[in-house]
Amino acid sequence: MLIAESYIGSAEFWNTVISGVIGIVVGVAAAAIGYRAQNPKRRILWEEHSNQSLVPATASGAPSPVTISVGGLPHPLPEARLIELKVRNAGRKDVKRDDFTMENDSLVFDFGVPVVAVVDVATDPPSAPTPGVDLNGTQLKVQKSPILRGQEIAFSVLVNGPQWPVKIANQSILDTPVKGTNRDQREKVKFAVGGALFIILLVLTTFYSFSSSSPLGIIKKYNHLEDCRFWDTHDPARAKKECPEIKKP
Repeated sequence: MLIAESYIGSAEFWNTVISGVIGIVVGVAAAAIGYRAQNPKRRILWEEHSNQSLVPATASGAPSPVTISVGGLPHPLPEARLIELKVRNAGRKDVKRDDFTMENDSLVFDFGVPVVAVVDVATDPPSAPTPGVDLNGTQLKVQKSPILRGQEIAFSVLVNGPQWPVKIANQSILDTPVKGTNRDQREKVKFAVGGALFIILLVLTTFYSFSSSSPLGIIKKYNHLEDCRFWDTHDPARAKKECPEIKKP
């Protein structure tokens, strides 16, 4: 008679488990590929990559005697900061000019302090279109322009004021959500996924190590048979209860 204990951990059991896992993985992968093919996802990700003060701080906390002067401005900047803002097309389709539904107000970022100038706009790859910008107080408006699939745009922005987090002030791109992200969040997600996979692998490895088909399981099974021989002679009732039934050929 085949009992549950003898089946769990057997070669047949592991073949069934492995086949089931492979079937689930293949099915999920096929469904995901089909869904991605029929529903190409569009999205724009942005990140405040850096926010650095250009004026050295004083030990006493008093205003620094150092200021920054910019050509064309009548007054120096006592709290000049350089912020790098990165915008990336993380979707599977290009964003077209006509997708900007509110013209040059379709993608607007607010820096919380006055924006003095845009020092540089760089694109990756360099052959991709470079959008223009409009400045309005604390806001930077990205002019309507194609943003190709996989393209990343880096805006180096000079502001004057204390450090404030950059926020999205307006987003209106057709069927394309615009979401903020940062490196810390990505690292946390990678760590969580890696930890989950490690735990699953550890559980499967531990379970297999105690199965009857593993070396440890074979030793355990051998010791159990030795006990059964002893109980069969000295404690028949226990042997009948805890030992497998011996099949006669």
